[in-house]
Amino acid sequence: MVSMSKQSGNSIQILVPAAASCAIAGLLLRRWLRSSTKEPPSYSVGLPVFGPIIQFLKDPLELIRKGYHKVGACFKVNFLAMNMVYLIGPEGQEWFFTKDRYLDQAKMYKFTVPIFGKGLLYDVDYATRTAQLHFIRQRLTDQFLRSYTETLEEEVMQFFDECWPGMEGTVDIRDSMQILLTRTSVRCLMGSEMRRSMENKKDGNSIVDLLAILEKGMLPLSVFCPGAPIARHRARDEARKKCDVLFKEILAQRRQNSVKENDFLQSLLDGNYPDGRAITDEEIVGFLIAAFFGGMHNSSITTAWATLEIFSRPELARKLLEEQQAALGSDAGHFTFEGYQKMSGLKSTLMEVLRLHPPLYLLMRTVLEDVKFKDYTIRKGSVVCVSPNVCHELDEYFPNAKTFDAERFPNGPLTPKAENYWAYVPFGGGRRFCKGMEFGYLQIMCALSCMMRNFDIELVDGVTKPTPSEDGVVIAMEQPCRVHYKRKILGTATPTTTAESGSEDLGGRDL
Repeated sequence: MVSMSKQSGNSIQILVPAAASCAIAGLLLRRWLRSSTKEPPSYSVGLPVFGPIIQFLKDPLELIRKGYHKVGACFKVNFLAMNMVYLIGPEGQEWFFTKDRYLDQAKMYKFTVPIFGKGLLYDVDYATRTAQLHFIRQRLTDQFLRSYTETLEEEVMQFFDECWPGMEGTVDIRDSMQILLTRTSVRCLMGSEMRRSMENKKDGNSIVDLLAILEKGMLPLSVFCPGAPIARHRARDEARKKCDVLFKEILAQRRQNSVKENDFLQSLLDGNYPDGRAITDEEIVGFLIAAFFGGMHNSSITTAWATLEIFSRPELARKLLEEQQAALGSDAGHFTFEGYQKMSGLKSTLMEVLRLHPPLYLLMRTVLEDVKFKDYTIRKGSVVCVSPNVCHELDEYFPNAKTFDAERFPNGPLTPKAENYWAYVPFGGGRRFCKGMEFGYLQIMCALSCMMRNFDIELVDGVTKPTPSEDGVVIAMEQPCRVHYKRKILGTATPTTTAESGSEDLGGRDL
């Protein structure tokens, strides 16, 4: 027994140092491997530590531009405890949109949870999120888009009658198009009951007021700290509670109807998950809000940009009006899905508008494990970003990139085989390609079609420069960005613009 104990003791004395040596060797090996691994070059600006943060909050696009021109197409910026790796150009953007195994979308979009609701989209596992996105995407096929055209035109013409009154007047085009796209998005994506309730106040707020408060609750700070105790977040959370009450009242009313509507709301009420589970009321409310923000926010800004870019160029405005007349039959022709499909010149123009003015300037993913990009290793926990705005302004991918060219995309949306497919990313790419693209085009082109056929437009302030919006999440035009409208006597008027709207080549942009 004693001999065995001594033998065991000797074994322990041997094993413990050996294990410790192995652990130390392993640690040293990992450190050596880490130090010998090539990581993306770092870029910093201004004061140590806080300089990049200050620059990002002041002008994030300028930070990315400077990093690209100084360091290259792949670089990292340290924000205290987090590294953000920027990929600029088609090679990095293709990698970004096709590496779903390594890049997680949900973590960086947790700031949407207080707005859309718990248990929805970026607050659920990948399989559930895929099923939930299907509920939204199934209403964006050509079959359903065709059914939206009459509704869209009705809403657009009612808007112009109510909000552009009289024979002529002046409006701020950004504010005006936000109201218009709110109306069309609510009507098409939230239902006729919600559209009728838009002017009704409940506890001092209409649905428009509540949605505006939710939008203002999306700040750069929200991305990193969605629960930060600030006034806008408190207002956001209170507005979300009121939305829940308002929407559920409408859901109850809809269920009492004997005749079913053919709209997005009804498809959610009748929908089921792949396992047969019904969609809950809480989930329906979240889907409606998510669909609204996808359908309105970016589209309203793009419609305003398109108005400024088109009507700052008299010849382009004339050509597009002629296309309208050919596609729809006459000045008084109704907007139809068939006509929409024939408007290749207007769609090409919109693609160029989105190249110069993509609303979402930063798309982000969290790295789930160490992963290779070219000969760089991007570390687990880093945030990888692409900026459509910065890539779209590079001459090597878009010759004379700072010049607006309405005929740059004569064949319409790019296919994956197109030369610049991964350079042009206003709607993302790969499996993450925005399924709402066609609905966005449909809304915008209906608004512009009705505007061109019914009004002469003059720019009062020219094409103002891009600037972060009040919430800081998107890039919009600087305000004021006023236009003067004059209602046409159909068949006699032609598009006009003022001399102060800028040169025909640059449309008044300060480039």
